[in-house]
Amino acid sequence: MSSVNNVAVRILPEAQIDASLDAKLRAYLIELFPNWDSIFRTRRAWHEATPVFTVLATDASENVVGHVAVVERAISTEWNVRYAAASFQGVSVLPPYRRQGLASRLLDAALDESRRLGYQFAILFCREPLVKFYERNGWKLPYDPMIMWRDRELPVHMQSDYPMYRELTSQPIPEGQLDVHNPFDYPASLGKKETS
Repeated sequence: MSSVNNVAVRILPEAQIDASLDAKLRAYLIELFPNWDSIFRTRRAWHEATPVFTVLATDASENVVGHVAVVERAISTEWNVRYAAASFQGVSVLPPYRRQGLASRLLDAALDESRRLGYQFAILFCREPLVKFYERNGWKLPYDPMIMWRDRELPVHMQSDYPMYRELTSQPIPEGQLDVHNPFDYPASLGKKETS
């Protein structure tokens, strides 16, 4: 087990990720998510959504040991109310660094930055064995369905069937089914407070 004491956690806007770091991140993601290697060979974006920012954990040699990418999504309700949400993807830590609180540090940094950018909600989709971990970190399972859509006619097949959310302001998560879209499906600024 490697110590997380010498691990640096940084928040990088997408504009600060150059080609070299992009290649390093894609190699890391292929190692941690081998089922998605066909995507990560060329890009770091699931479902055509480029991250707004990435939270990285690196060791003293600048090797990537942990990762959270945050992409912008639009959430719409059955009453056609729309919100911009921070969608967390690729939440991961290399095995020697697990069970030492590093994943929680990465999530907290991503939540803080999402709040700073004005998102009202954070969402993610995970596998069933990870639900308890996220619940310990304040994430909740919605009472009503949350469905990822490619467009209004076609739900996206997800390998991770458990949607979870965090409220980032005093605004509670809306009741009823929540449809999650790429931001180009709906204007992403709706429901998102302006920041300077």
